[in-house]
Amino acid sequence: MGTRGAATRRRQACGAPRPINPPRASGPPQQQRAIHRSLTRHERPSTASEALREAEASLVEALRNLEASFEHKLEEVVNALLEEIRRIRELLSKFEVSEDAVMAFVQTVSELLGDKPLTVKDAQRAGILAAAGTSWENELGPLASSADVRQLLGDISRQRVDELLRARRLIGLRDHAGRRQFPLFQFADGQPVDPLIAAYWTVADGAANEWTAASWCVAPDPALQGASPAQWARARRDPDRLLAVARQDAARLAR
Repeated sequence: MGTRGAATRRRQACGAPRPINPPRASGPPQQQRAIHRSLTRHERPSTASEALREAEASLVEALRNLEASFEHKLEEVVNALLEEIRRIRELLSKFEVSEDAVMAFVQTVSELLGDKPLTVKDAQRAGILAAAGTSWENELGPLASSADVRQLLGDISRQRVDELLRARRLIGLRDHAGRRQFPLFQFADGQPVDPLIAAYWTVADGAANEWTAASWCVAPDPALQGASPAQWARARRDPDRLLAVARQDAARLAR
């Protein structure tokens, strides 16, 4: 008993281990709150991760809905375009117009207009002019450009072509764009047919316009035994007779 009591007294004197409790917050309120945040910081990553997962799930759902909506709209647009293409192809087939011709027409008009919109009225006018040009070419035959004529006449200069036009030794017709078009019926063996050109200018003085006078050159004429002025002149038949008929027709057109 005495030995155990002495051991007990020695432990008490040395100090027995005591349980360690968390430090209590002390000091001003700001310091207490800082300590509280430090002790509870380990809970926040779990809450932030959960919020991040929810946001990610919401984003994925929104993207899926957007994709579905976009696919639906895209399908509607594609179907509408296909229907329009089908309708256009039916019109082209009905009027026997090739797709290449339409594309070339649209491209040319777009280049000429630039940023300006093409109205329905302008499109109709452009179509009329294009059809008119084709009709004249069908009636008059091939039409050469100024460059073609210069080459045909031996690589002469543009100034020389202008001189021949002013001297009424060539037939040059202005199209709707102001460019000169030269009917090839006025040439034989690479040279102008002078009697025909002289007859043309005689008629042009009385005709409504130069294109009308050009059409006279290729129209059969009873006064020329059913031949056209171009056929008559290219066959080297009587030029005086051709000029007399031209004067008579010019007087008739001028009335």
